[in-house]
Amino acid sequence: MYKILVIGAVNSTVQIIQKLVEHDLEVVGVLGHEPKDKDRVSGWADLSVLSKELHIGYKGFTRINDEENLNWAKEKQPDIIFAVGFSQLLHDQWFSVSKLGCIGFHPTRLPLGRGRAPLAWVTLEQTYGSATFFLMGKGADDGPVFTQSIFEVDENDDASDVEIKILKNIDLALDQWLPELKKGFWNPIPQCEHLASYYGIRKEEDGLINWNNGAHYINRLVKAVSKPHPGAYTYCKDEKMIVWSCRQEKAIQFKGVIGRVLLKNEEGHLLIQTGEGLLWIEEYNFRDNALIPINVGDKLGYNIEDEIYKIKSILKKLKDE
Repeated sequence: MYKILVIGAVNSTVQIIQKLVEHDLEVVGVLGHEPKDKDRVSGWADLSVLSKELHIGYKGFTRINDEENLNWAKEKQPDIIFAVGFSQLLHDQWFSVSKLGCIGFHPTRLPLGRGRAPLAWVTLEQTYGSATFFLMGKGADDGPVFTQSIFEVDENDDASDVEIKILKNIDLALDQWLPELKKGFWNPIPQCEHLASYYGIRKEEDGLINWNNGAHYINRLVKAVSKPHPGAYTYCKDEKMIVWSCRQEKAIQFKGVIGRVLLKNEEGHLLIQTGEGLLWIEEYNFRDNALIPINVGDKLGYNIEDEIYKIKSILKKLKDE
């Protein structure tokens, strides 16, 4: 029977631990990432709670490559390490801690979509995702693949919907593969390098809405950075406005100034003119949950030249005083 060590920090890590236990594989330890600002880690999960429930040894960490973490892992003498759901790169030393190697997870159809922020990117592009388990090496998500369970991102899916699909497909992939692993089959298939593509890092400021973009793109952006991400945002009445959900309007014949509120329905949804097409904002809030009324005719976003003029006017008055 293989002895398995798990390293991770998010909901998918929880799902994998539960599935390993369900298949009667011996999880000898869990290393859980405990970042200083947990609210800024999308989908962060406290693995200490699950480890306690399952009577599994647990150690929290801030930097995975610290010597104390390596030593703790070595003491567990794992045959396999599952490293899932944290953004730090493992030093080469980790690849010799376990007898067979480190297994990584990525929610894209590898070799497509290697790299950072895959949940946001596959939602933004409304493409295919996948629960993919692979043998880790020195490259980024480029190791041979053990198993994949592929799914499609639908038009109405936001990031939370895609995350649910990822978790569901983790179960499907592991239910198919773990029985084979228990029998001793270890035959990952190399990726096709000529098909490889990559995603770059995304940050909170990448959720800024440019109303000059078309309704289709803004709709996808809002869905891509919705929960568990920080949300898309714009500005209204000099306050930051977080937009959580929206939908395109394809029937109403209306034309307005880009960024203006054209209609407000009984549910409080706001119809906005974009650079191409109309968009309903369905769910939003202001920073610190401030109560700021928005009415027809209000404008979202800033006109840069007007704002520069205001700032220069203020600076001129201060200079003249």
